[in-house]
Amino acid sequence: MRIDRLTLQGFKSFGERTVLDFGPGVFGIVGPNGSGKSNLVEALRWVVGARARDLRGEEAQSLLFHGADGKAPLGFAEVTLELSHGPRRRSLLRRLEREGSSEIRLDGARASLRQVEAALMGTGLSRNGYAVVGQGEVGQILQAGPEVLLAYLEEAAGLRAVTQAARATREHLELATTELQARLAETAERRQALALKLEQAAAAREAAELATQVLTLRRSVRVARMAEAAAEVQAAQAKAAGLEAERAAISTRLAQLGADKVAALEQLEQAQAAHSEAAQQAEALAGELRLMAQEESSQRRLLQRAAQDLGEAQARAERLRAISPPALPPLQEPDPQLQQSQEARLAELLASLRAEELHQQAAQAAYERFLQAQTAFEVQQAAFRKAQLEHAQAQAEASRLETKLAEVTAALAETEALEQRLRRELDGVVRREGSLTGELRAAQAEAERLNALIRSGSDLAEGPRRARNSGIAGIVGIVADLLEVPAPLELALETALGGRLGWVLCESEAAAQAAIEYLKRQGGRATFLPRTLLRPVVRRSRDWSKEPGVLGLARELVELPACPEALPTLLGELLVLETLEAALHLRKQALEAPRMVTLEGELLEPSGALTGGRSARGGQVLSLRRRLSETRRDTERLRAEAQALQQEAEGLRAQLKGLGLETLRRQQVELQTELRGVKAFLGRQAHQTLPQPPEPVPPPEPSRLAALRAEREALSAEIALGREAMAMWQRYREDQARYAEAQEQLGELEARLEQLKTEQAELETRLQALQVAKADLETARARLNLEAQEADLRQARQRLRALAEEESQLVTRTNTLLADLEALHFTQARREATLEALQAELNELPQGPVENGSARSLSRMLGEVEARLAALGPVNHLAQQEAAELQAGVARLEAALTEAEAVVAKLTAELHQVEGQYHQQLESKYGVFKEKFAQYTEALLGAEAHLERSQGGLKLWLRPAGKRGVSLELLSMGERTMGALAFLFALSEVGEGAGLPIAVLDEVDAPLDEANIQRFCHFLRKFSNQTQFILVTHQKRTMEACDALYGVAADQGLSKLWSIKAD
Repeated sequence: MRIDRLTLQGFKSFGERTVLDFGPGVFGIVGPNGSGKSNLVEALRWVVGARARDLRGEEAQSLLFHGADGKAPLGFAEVTLELSHGPRRRSLLRRLEREGSSEIRLDGARASLRQVEAALMGTGLSRNGYAVVGQGEVGQILQAGPEVLLAYLEEAAGLRAVTQAARATREHLELATTELQARLAETAERRQALALKLEQAAAAREAAELATQVLTLRRSVRVARMAEAAAEVQAAQAKAAGLEAERAAISTRLAQLGADKVAALEQLEQAQAAHSEAAQQAEALAGELRLMAQEESSQRRLLQRAAQDLGEAQARAERLRAISPPALPPLQEPDPQLQQSQEARLAELLASLRAEELHQQAAQAAYERFLQAQTAFEVQQAAFRKAQLEHAQAQAEASRLETKLAEVTAALAETEALEQRLRRELDGVVRREGSLTGELRAAQAEAERLNALIRSGSDLAEGPRRARNSGIAGIVGIVADLLEVPAPLELALETALGGRLGWVLCESEAAAQAAIEYLKRQGGRATFLPRTLLRPVVRRSRDWSKEPGVLGLARELVELPACPEALPTLLGELLVLETLEAALHLRKQALEAPRMVTLEGELLEPSGALTGGRSARGGQVLSLRRRLSETRRDTERLRAEAQALQQEAEGLRAQLKGLGLETLRRQQVELQTELRGVKAFLGRQAHQTLPQPPEPVPPPEPSRLAALRAEREALSAEIALGREAMAMWQRYREDQARYAEAQEQLGELEARLEQLKTEQAELETRLQALQVAKADLETARARLNLEAQEADLRQARQRLRALAEEESQLVTRTNTLLADLEALHFTQARREATLEALQAELNELPQGPVENGSARSLSRMLGEVEARLAALGPVNHLAQQEAAELQAGVARLEAALTEAEAVVAKLTAELHQVEGQYHQQLESKYGVFKEKFAQYTEALLGAEAHLERSQGGLKLWLRPAGKRGVSLELLSMGERTMGALAFLFALSEVGEGAGLPIAVLDEVDAPLDEANIQRFCHFLRKFSNQTQFILVTHQKRTMEACDALYGVAADQGLSKLWSIKAD
């Protein structure tokens, strides 16, 4: 596929209709900066789907032409792109109005951006495609993320459709999986409810068993307690006899202990007197020893400090002796005045160098301006020649447009008249539809209100309302909800039925029993009428319908579709009469007449009792339900009529749409716009002048700048050497001063060492004398034998303490024995009373088996059984039936679950198939692309390319020749540009019918030097047979490689276009 034509009007700086025709080969767009070249590339990107903020604009209005000198602003921006692929032609139009509305047309029909993207799939022109490389974007191609690089390869290989199919299948699979999870959750919930019902049924069976166990355990506990109480009485009697014997023996031992304590006290007093005298002498000796120990410790500290001072002084003296005298520097001491003169000369050189650099920059800038002016002159010269040719073409085009405009205007007037007639008809249909829709909403709201009122059960008793809402299987409904009564009979039937309106119809007596059990738990009462208990109808022999004022039997005048056989039970032989007078007349004529009711609600019983008067709510129960039924029928009727009107309106809208009025209007506007543009073009062409060449400027001369730089380098080296010598001499003088100071400190330290040695000898002599005196005091203290006297004293005290403790223990034991005897007597009396109480309780229980065991274990068993019985709570006798219904529901859900699992399995298989096809095709294309990318990278950049596929996309590295790094951020702008071009050229060879059919490059050659531009141009010619190139450039080499050139120039804020064909 290639671009045939690009037409734009009102887009940014192109205020006039501009047409660019393209064919196979290489096309260049040239012109000075700011002329609007990049706006052509942005117009191409906008028409294929780019947004305003992607095109150097904050909002869509920035894309419109805002006017120029002599040219008013336009109210729209429109770009048309025409493409071809063999005989097939595609047209894409995008239009933006100033008020904000926009439209996109694909092959003349309205389309969305998604449809445009699908139509351009495989061309690289889509919104995020790689075929259009904007200004400054070429270096970003290699730095794009792995997923973006993989998307480029997919687009070039024609795999985008496969990728989208896989994404759609994956989304369907996620939805199916979500539905499967919901089914699983619902099935699990139903299974849990089924398990609960089964547990309730098991609990009912368990309750009976536990009640029997409770009675048996209560008997067993009382028998075990009686046996344990009798045993405790016998044990208490035996234990009391033993305690009395022990108390007599303790009394004898207490008398003997009194005599032993007197003898022990006398022995303790003698030992205390001897020990007191020896302790006084030992205390005096200990005081003298403590004084000598303190003095010895003080002398040792002084001796230790003297040794430490001596060691520190010796170490410092050794460090001072190790300092040697400094050596002279190897360089001669420099002259300060010579150093200052050299630095002044260096400052002068730097000033001259900066001035020369500024001069060179100014000369280079003037030369570059001359080159740009020369290029602009050539473009303007070609544009002038083109303008002369286009003037004649524009005159012919104006004549054709005027003829076509007259034809379109006539057709538009005829179509507008037909449109007005159709719109009048459509307005009438829409008004009728709106009226019906309002009536339908009112009917729906009334039906919802009546249904909510009836469902709330405010006109029913609590019992029937709860029974209806219980959800119990077999409940048919309430008589008031099921009975169908004509409007004139509502008051009569409501009066005659009375409380029977609240009866609950059931399928069977089992359902009635279940509902009654439910009301017992929840509260409320109700009357139930099972169908299985209804009696057959017994017809009366007499026909009352021929009597005056008789409307007929009530059961024949109403309907009960849900249970018609219940009408005789509800209404019996009830007669409906027109008036009370007719009822009284019939009662007097026939005493056997049945129960009668009038249309106004008077009730005449067979016994003669007469009920009547005024009721505040007479007939409302049945009338509410009748009104609900009628309202629902009205709703269905109104909905059908509204749908018919909607279909009629859709038909009229289809006719309006088929008129093509917008197309005619757009054609008229387009023709008028084109005609104005052509006339304006003719008006401007009259003022075209022949362009003049610029004044030549010579290139700059760099020889003086090089001489100044060489002199600066030599003088800087001399100044650095002088500074180094001056620093050496400064360090020499500082080292000499430090050496003299160290020799003076060494003399002072040697005198201090002799003084410290003398003080150390004196301290050692004094310490030896203290040690001798301390040994004499220790010998005198040992002769006192204080330890033996202390041992005798401790032995006497222990003897007396042992006798006292034994006496105290015997007294405590005696008190304990007395308390134990009293407790035993009390326990014996309590156990005898317990035996009598247990025997009375056992006599109250029925006869039955008894289990063996202790009272504690049996009581624990009884508590456990009673807790289990209480934990069961109320028993649900309908659990078995409810479990069967839940079982059926679980079976249905499991069937649906199986179906959902089959859908998920099918989608999973389809996804695997699509992904397998994708990976198979991508693998073959990836091999070709990797080989070509490495080949073209070597040819364009002389670099080694590394390409790697990963889970997230494609990763690539480049290693230019002579460089060790492979990071893309470390490459120069020119290297990144050539690498990106190699990437694009490699995409063009990924397969037959795919690759890079179109490439639009905006100033990608700007950062390239002359050699790289030549390589780039060589590749352009090489690929021009299979790829259509559209280049925006300032480089002459690139212009020479183009088959045709378009020149863009700015005229007072308005961009203009000229074309140049290569010879």
